[in-house]
Amino acid sequence: MDLRGRSIRTLAWLGDAEFEREVRLRLAQRGDYPTDRLHAMKARIVCAEAQAELLAAIEPELDDDEAGVVRRGRNVNLKASGRGVRDVRAYRAATGLEALVAYWCFGDPAVRGRFEALVVPRLEAAIDAILASQAAARRSS
Repeated sequence: MDLRGRSIRTLAWLGDAEFEREVRLRLAQRGDYPTDRLHAMKARIVCAEAQAELLAAIEPELDDDEAGVVRRGRNVNLKASGRGVRDVRAYRAATGLEALVAYWCFGDPAVRGRFEALVVPRLEAAIDAILASQAAARRSS
């Protein structure tokens, strides 16, 4: 089902869930860690600041349609959040990334390859870095 015609807010909402699902799946594939540790690792990747960094890394590789989705996502009118928004610029970029994730994942199956090519290697690298930093911290304790 092609959901790419939905509002940009709906795309961002779907993309948020899909991005977190992908992160959770990839973390669970790495090992059977306590859930509090899995949550802490997931939070380091799913936060607005990390998503903004990810978007900045892939943005030069986006085509015009993809860049348009990101631009529309960034321009969504932000409402006050109960959780608080520490960095509005990062939050806007994260919303753009989330909309893009939905654009890739809930449309033409051939477009899903863009997610696999641009995002997945960076997710894997982020997970590698988190696991390495935790291992180093345990060794130094």
